[in-house]
Amino acid sequence: MKRIIKILGVIAIVVALLLGGGAVLPVAATSEVIVSIDVPDGVAPDSDFTANLSISEVVDFDACQYNVSFDASVLRLDNVTSGLIGSAEIPVDIYNQLAPGTYRVVQNVPGLAGASGSGYLAVLHLHVIGSAGDSSTVGPSNGVLSNIAAGEIEATWVEGVVMIATEAPQATTPPLESTEPAPLLPPPPPAGPGSWPVLWVVIGGVVLVGLIILFVVARLRAY
Repeated sequence: MKRIIKILGVIAIVVALLLGGGAVLPVAATSEVIVSIDVPDGVAPDSDFTANLSISEVVDFDACQYNVSFDASVLRLDNVTSGLIGSAEIPVDIYNQLAPGTYRVVQNVPGLAGASGSGYLAVLHLHVIGSAGDSSTVGPSNGVLSNIAAGEIEATWVEGVVMIATEAPQATTPPLESTEPAPLLPPPPPAGPGSWPVLWVVIGGVVLVGLIILFVVARLRAY
């Protein structure tokens, strides 16, 4: 009898804990999927660039449909290529123009397994046709994600902004003054027979002639 009362007491304690919040039942965590455009900080006029349509952690993704919008006077869309979620490629089935600067994109994962993880839905290949200082928002809109059970995946769609860099003025740098010392004049050539001044040559000739004359006079007197 005592054993039965003890067991009933334990059961009562467990029930009290469950009802009073002493035990926490596991609850499946749900987080909303974020789809955002990943654009460069700045692009040069008349240049090509790519922008990834990134997607945060998603489970059992199967298909999507969305619009891509931008200022048609600033940017031009040249192509939309496949994305990648986890290890699964997300091919582009259809993309067509609805209006200037607005395109509809439809994608579907081949097979029935779907894709889970994070990555990017597609790559947008864009060309800059605007001028320096222009800007344009680039964003997905009217988007719908679905899973392998044809159910909708709740998501938030976030746009980005593309800025066209202004052309930096070319700075004019004055020429640097030379700090090298002025070249020295070459030293005079070493003295030698061929480099005597003309005056010394004349004096030497006069002395030689005088010596010769003295020698001749002395010889004549000897006779």
